Amino acid sequence: MIGSLIENYKVVSVLGEGGMGIVYKAFDIKLERFVALKVLNQTGSLNSNFVERFKREAKNQAKLNHPNIVSVYGFTEQNGILGIVMEYVEGETLEKLITRKKQLDTREALQILQQMLDGVGHAHSKNFIHRDIKPSNIIINKEGVVKIMDFGISKALFDKGITKTGTKIGTLLYMSPEQIRAEDPTKQSDIYSIGITLYEMLSGKTPFDKGTEYEIMEAHLKKTPPRVSISSSNIPPELDRIVSKALDKTIYKRYKNCEDFLEETNQILQKLERSSVEKTEKVKTKQKPADQNRDNKFRMLKTTLFALPLLAVIIFLAYFIFDAIVAYWPGVTSRQIQSNDTTAIYNTRALVTTTVDWLKASSGTKNNLNGISFPSDELGFACGEQGTILKSTNYGADWIELLPKVDSLITFTDIKFLSSNLGLVVSDDGRILRTEDGGNTWQIILSLKGENFFRIYENKGTSFICGAKGTILKSNNGGYTFRRVNSNTANLLFTIFFIDQSTGFAVGWNGTFLKTTDQGENWVNQNKFTDTYLRDIFFVDKSNGIVIAGGGDVFKTSDGGVAWEKVSSTLASGLLSIAFTGKTNGFISCNKGEILVTRDGGVNWAVSSSGGFTALNRLSITPSNKIFAAGVYGSIFSSK
Repeated sequence: MIGSLIENYKVVSVLGEGGMGIVYKAFDIKLERFVALKVLNQTGSLNSNFVERFKREAKNQAKLNHPNIVSVYGFTEQNGILGIVMEYVEGETLEKLITRKKQLDTREALQILQQMLDGVGHAHSKNFIHRDIKPSNIIINKEGVVKIMDFGISKALFDKGITKTGTKIGTLLYMSPEQIRAEDPTKQSDIYSIGITLYEMLSGKTPFDKGTEYEIMEAHLKKTPPRVSISSSNIPPELDRIVSKALDKTIYKRYKNCEDFLEETNQILQKLERSSVEKTEKVKTKQKPADQNRDNKFRMLKTTLFALPLLAVIIFLAYFIFDAIVAYWPGVTSRQIQSNDTTAIYNTRALVTTTVDWLKASSGTKNNLNGISFPSDELGFACGEQGTILKSTNYGADWIELLPKVDSLITFTDIKFLSSNLGLVVSDDGRILRTEDGGNTWQIILSLKGENFFRIYENKGTSFICGAKGTILKSNNGGYTFRRVNSNTANLLFTIFFIDQSTGFAVGWNGTFLKTTDQGENWVNQNKFTDTYLRDIFFVDKSNGIVIAGGGDVFKTSDGGVAWEKVSSTLASGLLSIAFTGKTNGFISCNKGEILVTRDGGVNWAVSSSGGFTALNRLSITPSNKIFAAGVYGSIFSSK
């Protein structure tokens, strides 16, 4: 099959194989995008009635539009080959994640559970039942977003709604009692399977994983599963209760719906968060050693020794400049006017609106890059997976990897340099690192197990970090210490942006839109203007701003974020990062190498190609307004 053309899909490679068929990675030559093509096994059941039923289910499934559900684009039928065309998700299945980690941290498992319940709950509201939820049908992309696969397919394949005896036993491990009895599945059947999946995430195994196929069926029907907290002392007893309720043999005793299940999950997560903050604060209280005092005194001494001669130089120069101004004031005045005129001409000259040329830099790595920062025009830093931190000293043309690595297993998600020497980097496992020597050495200043940080933001001397579960951390001392502030949400937050010293916004999952008016101490949920996730936000002034969202949506405000209107981006693609170099010139990076460009403040957008077919995860602006984009496979592009 590899290399063959099925309709307009060219098969590239095999992604996986299961009882239903083989999943291929394919390239849509018409729309120029990668897709997942699931080709069904050719068996005797592929009669005309089955094909029509399958087509109907594929059409219905294509109507499910949710960030936690893999989108179905359509189906193929050529030369007896029946296939499903789906969204291609680059990531790792939950099955592989559990195998790799043995068992997941409690908060990580609950974070995944939140997204599963959100996606399945949406499907249930549209009268869809999955019927085959299990870790191999759940994929987690590189941004930590959970995607549920194969909605409605099992319903199309089997009239009874139960996998045939003799098929892959892995499906039996997650089947509800009513499915075992060949009864019609309900929403509670999916909740039962979600409960089994949660049990496996926490303990590393399913509750009924031994014996013959018959013994496993009997266990689902009659046996009470062991308490999940037995597998680890870190699992709170409240989880035993919600797992037990999800796995009750009687349908009406389980959760009524995914929303009820999610509400109790959120309560446990919030309790874990409070406990984590209390422990962190206790550790900080204890950590007041004498060597820290000595370090503080030493830094004060260095600052004083440096400041005294600098102050003398400044006084001397001020006196000299004063004399020069008195003597040559007319000449200075004329040069000042000329400079202002030149700037005005530059700001108002016509600019090309159809394309932007981009240069590819030599990054020296194939690892995915997630963050990029320029403290000066010539000095740049980038970070990514496998502990990668890159540095450029020639205006971003060439990059070298800083060695030795802090940890080759860590994935850095963002990097920010506050000066040429002082920088911060954050990871997807809750670590914050700080450097004071330009990246030569890094110190871990905070490690919150189970956290997932996404973005660093600097606002006039105050540093913020946001991430999963509504996390917002704040630092007032150059990133030396961070403390948690009240975000009033448990949703994942992708980014933060301040329009002045006091007023800022944070955006994230499920259309989460937060606002602060007290320098980021407290955040308040604003009226939602979309249910899709909001990936990035940028204000060009206090009134005019842009938000980019899932599905290629772009929203614009002209009243400081009170009301938002949707504008056309001309691109149905994943939008990842946004930046403006002035009030009119803006850029949005996308997940297939495109860069959207606006020259009118975000009203209209034109598509520009970077020259590569890779996701560009983050944009950065140099002090001289040059744009850089960093992305997967070590990609770094810059504007000419």
